[in-house]
Order: sequence, then structure tokens, then C-alpha cells
Amino acid sequence: MKKKYDETFKEYISDDPAEIFEHMKNAKFAGILFKSGNDLPFPFSLNMLTLLKTANPLEQKYYYIEDDSNYAFFVVYENRMNLFTYGKAEWFMNIHTVAFPCSLSNNGFITNNVQWMLSYIKTIKGCKLVLNLDEKTDIKGMSFGETLPTCEFIIPETIKDIKTYMDSLRSPYRRRINIAVKNCSDIEVVRATDDSIDIHPLYLQTYEKSDYKLECLKKEFFDKTEGEKLIFLRDKKPVGFVLLKADGEELIFMLCGMDYEPEKDNADLYFYMLLKIVEYALEKGCRVIDFGQTSEKTKLKFGACLKKKYFYAHHSNPFLNIFAMVGKHMLEYKYDFPEFHVFKE
Repeated sequence: MKKKYDETFKEYISDDPAEIFEHMKNAKFAGILFKSGNDLPFPFSLNMLTLLKTANPLEQKYYYIEDDSNYAFFVVYENRMNLFTYGKAEWFMNIHTVAFPCSLSNNGFITNNVQWMLSYIKTIKGCKLVLNLDEKTDIKGMSFGETLPTCEFIIPETIKDIKTYMDSLRSPYRRRINIAVKNCSDIEVVRATDDSIDIHPLYLQTYEKSDYKLECLKKEFFDKTEGEKLIFLRDKKPVGFVLLKADGEELIFMLCGMDYEPEKDNADLYFYMLLKIVEYALEKGCRVIDFGQTSEKTKLKFGACLKKKYFYAHHSNPFLNIFAMVGKHMLEYKYDFPEFHVFKE
């Protein structure tokens, strides 16, 4: 454990989540950080971070910093990636990514002062990329812009079950879902929280087709993670899955996977999977669905809205940092989706 003190500032860095948790429980702001018990809120639970320490092959470190009035806990993992992932250029470099290490749309930190935390992150040597911030803030010397938006579905109060959901849709959207339901009539859906069905090959197929790769999770994650899996079987063989986590009134769509072998059109199956997520949320009493990032156009057709997310980038090399500042448009994710009027007036 690395420690550094001055009159007000304290810094703790560890590659062991249990070690950093032990310090945080004795820190000045422990009552705020652990207000719901002996653990941090999902997805920052000790079990989840410990699992990702081995299930995510990328090197991870955990930071806790505080002074008299501010605190921040964040996860950093190292990856060699294309800095211009969302553009046409390629520039691969080693990047310290501040994000939750399994591609959730959550940010990778807990803090009461984002600007203060970002100012500290600037001091970390090398290239730093902070993903999925909810708001913009002014940090001198840091490049920022939009990254992949989150698709969030706030379920109208009039919708109580899957029937009232379908009845509330305008006919073109209801018709498209009904086509998917018909074409997936031979699909069996099972729920699992254990490793009784191996879904990792489906995840790997989807990961390989992704345009925005960050990390590739091992089978261990899917066998042991928090959450419940909806597994879609055709002729007793898994052809798709979604990993879900109900957190209060919010349902989080964590990850999914599909069978792309042999090459075929899986649009109907994907529509069917999203419908089952809505059905699951309603059964669990959730009123908000975090549909995650990517496949935005399809998720918007289910009633989701785009929630903007932002990134911040900085390099300790002044020349490279100036380049990132001037060329920030090359770092941004650009999108322009049509407006869908999904529900009846």
C-alpha cells in the first residue's frame, strides 16, 4: 500500500481491493462511503471487484484520496488501445483507463467532487482516459468530449406489466416486436445465477464483433458474478443471453452474447431478448432500465432515451497533451439518431 501525506491530503493506492476497502472503512468519510452497510454500492462491491481482479485480465489498481472536505474512490486499469476508437484514425498506446472494469455504462468512481478528483488524476504519469461521466466540468489542461451514450428507459407509470407495455406502443413498433416473438416461438428462456449453462462462448462471439473493445472477460466472471442470466435456448442449445442486475428500482443490463455461427440475421432474437429485459424489469418492480451502451437505434425503439456521457483525457507529456486537446474531435463518439415516437399519445 502506497501512502502519501501532507497537511490535509491523503492518498492510498493498492492493487488489492480488500486492502483498499480496509483503509476506506477507517477513513474520514467511511460513514458516507459505506452508508448502506459494510460494502460499497453496486457495482463497487468487494465481491465484484475481487472477482474482476482475476476475471478481467488487465492490470487493475484502486485509488482512495481525501482531504478535509473531499473524497474519491476510483478504479484504474491499464490497456493498450486505439485512442481514436470512435474516429477513423488509429493511434495505439498504453492507457490508464478510469472506468468500471467490465464495460458497464457506470463511471468508475465514487466521489463528492468530480473536478477535484480529475485534477488529481492529471498527476498520474502517462495517458489517462476517464470514461462515462454524467456531466461536463471545466478542468484546465484536460481534453473532454462525448463518448458512447447510455440508453435509459424510464418506464411510464401507466405500464404495469408486459401486456400494458405492448398496448402502449404505437403500431409500427408493436408490430416489429410481435414479428420477433413469432420468429422466436421455438426459443426457451431459462433463468440462472450459477454456472449450470456455459454462456461464455456467446459472449466471446459478441465481443469479437464489437467495434469498441475495452477488455475481454474470462469465463469465471459469468460463472460467479452478481446478477441473473436470462439464457435463450433453441433445441436445448444456448443461442443468446443477457446478464441483468436489479438494483432497487433500476435494472442494469450488464452484458449480452449471441450465437453468430453460422452467419445469420439475429435481429429477431435481439428484439426478443430486449423484450424479455422489459418483462423482467416489470416483474421485479423496476421503473428504470439501464440498457447500456451501443445498439442505440434498436433500444430507442423500445422506449429508451439517450443519456449523454462524457470522457476526459490527459497525457503527462506536454506535447502529446496539446495534441489531445487540439484533436479532441477525433476522440469523440459522434452520433445522430432519428427521433422515435414509440408510445401512443
